[in-house]
Amino acid sequence: MPVELTTFVGRREDITAVKAALSEFRAVTLTGVGGVGKTRLAMRVADELRRAFADGVWFVDLSAATTRAALEASLIEGLQIHDGSGREAVDVILDFLGERQVLLLLDNCEQIVAEAAFLINGVIRRAPRVRILATSRERLWITGECVWRVPPLPVPDPDLGGGGAQSSPAPTQYPALVLFAERAAAASGTLVNKEDWDDVARLCRRMDGLPLAIELAAVQTRVFSPGQLVRRYDEWLASMMGTLDRTVPDRHRTLEAAIDWSHELCTPFERLLWSRASVFAGRFGPDAAEGVCSDEDLPQEEVLDTLAGLMDKSILVPEEHLGELQYRLLQTLADYGRTRLRAAGEEETLARRHRDWYLQRTEEMATRWWGPDQLEWSRWLRREYGNLRSAVEYCLTTPGEGQAGLRLTAALLPRWHAGAETSEGRLWLERALAADTEPTLARAMALRSLASICASRADHAPAEAALRECHSVARHLNDPLMVARAHSTEAELEANRADYAAVLARANQALACPEYARGPERAQVLPTVIIAHALLGHYGEAVSAHEDAVRCSVEFGGRADLVWALAGRAIAEYGVGDHQAVIRYARECIRIARDYDNVIAVATAYLLLVRSWVAEGDFERAAELLGARRRVCEELGVPALNEEQSLLNDALATQLKAKLGGRTFEAAVARGYAFDFDAAIDHALGIEGDEPERSADAGTTDAEPGPLTAREQQVAGLVARGLSNRKIAEELVISPRTVEGHVDHILTKLGFTSRAHIAAWAARHGA
Repeated sequence: MPVELTTFVGRREDITAVKAALSEFRAVTLTGVGGVGKTRLAMRVADELRRAFADGVWFVDLSAATTRAALEASLIEGLQIHDGSGREAVDVILDFLGERQVLLLLDNCEQIVAEAAFLINGVIRRAPRVRILATSRERLWITGECVWRVPPLPVPDPDLGGGGAQSSPAPTQYPALVLFAERAAAASGTLVNKEDWDDVARLCRRMDGLPLAIELAAVQTRVFSPGQLVRRYDEWLASMMGTLDRTVPDRHRTLEAAIDWSHELCTPFERLLWSRASVFAGRFGPDAAEGVCSDEDLPQEEVLDTLAGLMDKSILVPEEHLGELQYRLLQTLADYGRTRLRAAGEEETLARRHRDWYLQRTEEMATRWWGPDQLEWSRWLRREYGNLRSAVEYCLTTPGEGQAGLRLTAALLPRWHAGAETSEGRLWLERALAADTEPTLARAMALRSLASICASRADHAPAEAALRECHSVARHLNDPLMVARAHSTEAELEANRADYAAVLARANQALACPEYARGPERAQVLPTVIIAHALLGHYGEAVSAHEDAVRCSVEFGGRADLVWALAGRAIAEYGVGDHQAVIRYARECIRIARDYDNVIAVATAYLLLVRSWVAEGDFERAAELLGARRRVCEELGVPALNEEQSLLNDALATQLKAKLGGRTFEAAVARGYAFDFDAAIDHALGIEGDEPERSADAGTTDAEPGPLTAREQQVAGLVARGLSNRKIAEELVISPRTVEGHVDHILTKLGFTSRAHIAAWAARHGA
């Protein structure tokens, strides 16, 4: 959940006014010039209101969305919805929000105002308990919209003489001055002296109280004193007045001048990287910066030092994401960089470089997916999905790029196999296949990917059509491995039809290809074989196929497909009555599925656990797991998966209610549902240590001393001691993934971007 600044420095009355507006209006839009602090204010309001919304606060950054499809995809990704129904994306979003009590924070709506307004109006009509807080440089014209224009920070009145700061050694009554002092201390490590406050006040007035402009100026205290900054800014501004556009409003001119000034203070390499980095959609890593932004004008060996320079100047914001350091341009600075890139005639060149680099990396990922680095590639897909979306859009909207679009979309199948972004994946594949009809290997792979997605949605007719053409192209290319891949996907289709004899027949056709049978890709078909044998009552054959899947994983290193192999083995063990074995295999399925973000497998494994605890006679634990499963499915955005699983879930609930009695059953389900997501997973895995964290509608009224839960405060304290996630997990006897979730929650709640910020907070608050 990105934020523009690490702390909130502003007017308390703004927070109070926006909270009051949200209590009365369904949709509130914060407007104002870029850099005035709309996002920061929205985040603070959301943090203070989070307890009022039983189903939480959801933040969605729309800065990279330029089309309705991209807007809907951003919402689905931001809300963590995983839907395989094949319905329109807008219906999936509105059904997900449904009866949830949510505060939905939509950031940076200005470049997609009409589309955002259409969607928000739909939310207002169909999700009565959702409140929307949007930020935009212009109002959205939503039905019943309340618009709050975010004012600049208060600055001393110039008529007070000497800046009005002489009477106070630390004029905390002026948030603009406080902001400057905090950013200057962070940048230079020194405090603003009493005699400097006059100059700080003058500078903040010249910056018109705009937080972003003040922050950019404060960073320069690493080199200049406040007095020198005032003189240098006045001299520079005087020389620039003839070039500034007099037609723009004063505050826009102020911000433009401040950013221009910061740009002038950058080195030539920093200016070049600033403009080129604007091509990225949100975050990007140092390797992407080197691959996309370097050339003879910016040598690759200079990129890392240049990134550090831009970070020191607060042009780039560093963020830790899934274990990797990444960078992000604030939206206002990204817009500025893109304008410079366009003026230099480099926009098209950089867009193509961006596409080329991500195409190359994605195809490398697809080639190496089955190896020992599979988990890292899975995390790379999650980290870079915004940039991959941008690269795909370039292919689909640029004439002559159809073949590249096929290659890129086909290579993304591992992401969609986990149940993520399948609606968007299907749309991309259909558009790419329509744009280029040459019978190439890329087309065959794209057809297979499309068939796999359609099969997972039980959309059989288009899956069959795609597979027929896939076979035709594979025969045209005389490619037996591609034929085997198509047979493997046919086995998936038959599994979704519950024709398990046909599953085995199609799988055997795939395994008849020696290259496929001896290679790592057989890991994809073996789980369907295991599940088919188990459901046909062939328990010995299911165990044998599971052992083959394990050998394949050990030989080549990939573990993503083991989740379904483990689920199949658990089904077989249930068939022979070994319920402790079912629990063991289902738990291992959850462990691996959580690492790979395979939400469908997690939800399925929960049902296997519930059935086994029922069979073992531990009815209260089984009921708790039903409640925890509901919590996990809601957190992950997983709908009722299919009719068979929904019926099983209902049958188990009926059985447990009969065994326990209605009151005891409901209490046990409530205990399970009261766990937060990470604790619910740990509970399923048999890891103890966290008490349930109850939501507002679970009956808790105890106020916490701060924004963090007791467990999060504990984790923050261990972060401050310098412990890694793995060491914290060992200390608290929880899983490293749970620790990672706690750290992410802490960063989100406190509006921080690094572990160093957490450590400083913990030191101040005695965590």
